[in-house]
Formats: sequence, structure tokens, C-alpha cells
Amino acid sequence: MSYKTIISAKNLIENINNPNYRLFDCRCDIKDTAYGLEAYNEGHIPGAIFVDIDNDLASEKTPTSGRHPLPNIEVIANKLSKWGVSADTQAVIYDDAGGAFASRMWWIMRWLGHDNVAVLDGGIGSFISMGHKLTSDHSQIVPSHFIPSASDEMHVDVEEVENVQYQLDRVLIDARSKERYLGIKDPVDNVYGHVPGAISSPLGLNLDKNGFFRSSEELKLHFSKLLGEIKPENVISMCGSGITACHNLLAMEIAGFKGAKLYVGSWSEWITNPSRPIAKSD
Repeated sequence: MSYKTIISAKNLIENINNPNYRLFDCRCDIKDTAYGLEAYNEGHIPGAIFVDIDNDLASEKTPTSGRHPLPNIEVIANKLSKWGVSADTQAVIYDDAGGAFASRMWWIMRWLGHDNVAVLDGGIGSFISMGHKLTSDHSQIVPSHFIPSASDEMHVDVEEVENVQYQLDRVLIDARSKERYLGIKDPVDNVYGHVPGAISSPLGLNLDKNGFFRSSEELKLHFSKLLGEIKPENVISMCGSGITACHNLLAMEIAGFKGAKLYVGSWSEWITNPSRPIAKSD
């Protein structure tokens, strides 16, 4: 059986020694760039490989880009080959933030044409809660050959986003916190507010009180109310820099809403041009 959205700790544990599985640790703290690797070295799920959000899943920021531009296709494909990923590999990705960072790698792999990729529901905590221990041993991986087939239809550029506010059949959804969206305060970006016309849907709404993804039925109801008659393929997901926006894309996929696109640059790119309009709360 292949997993294409999320996988439970129970199902992962049943396959923990499956040679076709590759585990990836995407723990991250945007305020502490050393946290992820330090946490990994302290203890990770056996067999997991550490993947750095900034250095592995993004390319270098430019004056007009967001904080996390897409990685170079050849570079990330070479890394996936080094990490032992091939066409039939089942990739499982986890973090300790409800999938907020793991979903970025989920989206990156889907963008590169690899569908057998899933986020561990409940993250590393769900693995520990089932009585299983972490390890500090570094995984020994046999390299493989990953052939990318990137789809430009999965993401949009800032010019397309600029036009969305004038199109009634398209919509932006913003995964940032309500406070950042409303322009009340922003601990990350120095310009406050949101893209005019964008709808707020903080990623936390995709999770239950225990940090697991809500059921497909609950997520379907949530996004149906949010989007109304707008088709999923006309939805663009954004956030601060194209990381947590992937969480909404994953949640929509779980709900059966396929085809929504990522605005990679997101708010951190939008604000690089002071002539672009900004909306705030009254």
C-alpha cells in the first residue's frame, strides 16, 4: 500500500524495516536555524535522514524573492538520489510542529513528480507515544537514482497573484496566523497585513486539539465553507514564505480537493515591492 497524503504512526511502525521506505526529519524553528539539526542529533526516528528547510528545500533568497525560493531542480534531485529515493520509494516525512514544515517537503516531492510521499500524522510525538524509542545513530543509506519530472502547473508567480484580486472565480488562502494576516503584529516580516482579497485559513485549523489532521470529512466541510463555488484548481495557497502554505495544500488533498497551487514567494515576496497593495484590519 502506498501513502500519498498522511500516514499514521501505527502504519509507519509496521513498515519501519521496509527497505522501500525512506524517512525524513524536517524539524525546524524559524527563529533558531540550528534547532533542527540539533534535535535530530539528539534523537530521531530510526532510519531518518535530516533535511534542512533553508538549505535543502529552498534556494538562495534574492532581493525580489520570498525567503524560501524553490530549490534548483537538479540540486534537489541529486540530494534525493543521495538519500536513496527512487521512483518506487515510499517517502515519509515528519516534524514536531503538526506537519507545518514536513508539508513543504511533501509538496516539493510532489512537484518533482513523486507521488508516494506522506507526512507522519502527529509527527515525531506520535511515534514516541506508541512506546518506540528514538536513536542518535546516523542512518546508512544506499544511494539511488531519482529522476525529477517537475510540474510548473503546481505553483504560480507574483504576477499571477497580482491578477487574482480581480478574478471572481479565483482566490488566495493565507495560512499565516490571524494576527499576521490582520496586520496586528508579525514576528517574522517587517511589513504587516495581507494581500487584498486573500482569505485567512491558519494552518492550525487543519488539526485537532491533539495535533493530528482532522478527518477528511471535517476538512472537506471546512474548505467547502471557505471556498464556496470556487474550484480547487483555482485556489492559490500562500503564507509567509511558501512553507506553511503547503500545509493547507496537504489538508485540501486529504479533503479530496485537488489541484490547488502554491504561491512560492508568498508574503515575503509580495512586500519586496512597495507599490503592491496591502490590506489590514481596521
